[in-house]
Amino acid sequence: MTKVKSKKRGKLKYLWLILPALIIIAVISLTVYVSVKNSGYVYDPYGSDNMLSAGEKGTLILNYGGADGMPESETVEYTAYEEIKLPKLTKKGYYFVGWSCNGGYWDDTLILNSKSPKLARAFFAKDYSSVKSSAAVYTDEFVFTEFDEGEYPYVGLEAVDVYVDGGYKLLIYPEENFGGEETVVAYNGAFSGTVGSMKVRRVETNGIETGEITDDVKAKLLQTFAPRIWWAQGEEYFASTVENAAANMSRVMTDTGYIYMLPELDSPDYKCDYLYGSLTDCKAYAFAVEKEFKYLDLSYFVFTPYNKSKEVFGIEFGNHIGDWEHITVRLLTYEENEKIFVRPVIAEFSAHSFRNFYAWDDITLTDGTHPVIYTALGSHGMWKDQGSHVYVDAKIIKLTDECSQGTAWDLWKNNALETYSYDALTHTGTGIGGSEWNTCFDLSNYDENNNTVGAWGNKGWYPPVSIYPRLQGGPRGPQAKNVLNNYYLLNE
Repeated sequence: MTKVKSKKRGKLKYLWLILPALIIIAVISLTVYVSVKNSGYVYDPYGSDNMLSAGEKGTLILNYGGADGMPESETVEYTAYEEIKLPKLTKKGYYFVGWSCNGGYWDDTLILNSKSPKLARAFFAKDYSSVKSSAAVYTDEFVFTEFDEGEYPYVGLEAVDVYVDGGYKLLIYPEENFGGEETVVAYNGAFSGTVGSMKVRRVETNGIETGEITDDVKAKLLQTFAPRIWWAQGEEYFASTVENAAANMSRVMTDTGYIYMLPELDSPDYKCDYLYGSLTDCKAYAFAVEKEFKYLDLSYFVFTPYNKSKEVFGIEFGNHIGDWEHITVRLLTYEENEKIFVRPVIAEFSAHSFRNFYAWDDITLTDGTHPVIYTALGSHGMWKDQGSHVYVDAKIIKLTDECSQGTAWDLWKNNALETYSYDALTHTGTGIGGSEWNTCFDLSNYDENNNTVGAWGNKGWYPPVSIYPRLQGGPRGPQAKNVLNNYYLLNE
């Protein structure tokens, strides 16, 4: 018996092919409409209508993050502009790092002035002091297997976390006998998954005799390991200085403290001469920070006035006013024959909201000690290699950083560095090597009598039909980063 195909059913089949295209067109059209209709929203200086006056009461939610003997969270009342002292907490198997509030203020003292309840979240870092070997694979929160330097063709563990001593790196393989794609781990907690086999190798670097780690030694090391930054071919938005930011932006009080912003910004597409920066008078800001486990972190921060992001369906998303990126060189200090040495073991490169960690002997150097960095076209994410780097793969869209050798910027030349020593426990800094401390990097961004700011750029703007903003909020400065104010952690 011959079946007769329904004409109606045949038309419905093609409807399923057309429907996704119609949805995409509708989303694009609505996004364009919203961007035109609400372009003025980006002018809002971080919700100043939400601010409390001095003496008014607000509420703060404390999330204790599993601290010993504490509830999951509680709400406390505070008085606007008065210091709020937060408790020091304990948690079995962890170090208490500190409190994070308003997206990155790490400290146990807060000053708030918001009508909306704010969230202060306790952060902890895992205590790896029980590990006595070069590396360890954790199969549970506190259950681990230790490994010394060597090759292990049959491991067969499912890792939830890994530990690696600063002077070593792990080469992990998903299959036995070193089969499958190799993953190189140079920093704690940077891997989870199947460990079929593994190699533990010493990071091969040369030590430098320093003697006691004084401010003069720190300043010299900051110059010795300063990177070469390759700006991409075709780059338009270069670095600038914090002084230029102060001269071209307004210091505006918001419910998260003072920020720098452009008052004339009335559209995500706004541009002015200041936003393009200039390599003729720009600076990088270098911080030497002594850390736990005999580490000395050298962090180099670069400020660019504008971040140009990617196009999605023909519309730019993710642009923002103000852009901070950095590289950190981690030095391991040690004694040999009653003399003090340092040797580089890890390089951490920032790219957008994440970090890439590399063993020192896996990166390219110039003149023996200077790491080579490629900064992405427009968006300035930092990578160790040229080429295309996909950092968001959401099937429908891919966000890719494009890196190439355009213009070289050697930070150890032409007085390009401001050099500082920073105390990760007291959150205070001093100028070294002839530089004066820049007080814009203090944490007192509620004080009207100084030039400290919490965020560098205007408020973000999210079209309601998009998962990615046309204009992201301005980033917080170096003083809000773990590489400076966290005594234990290197990552953010």
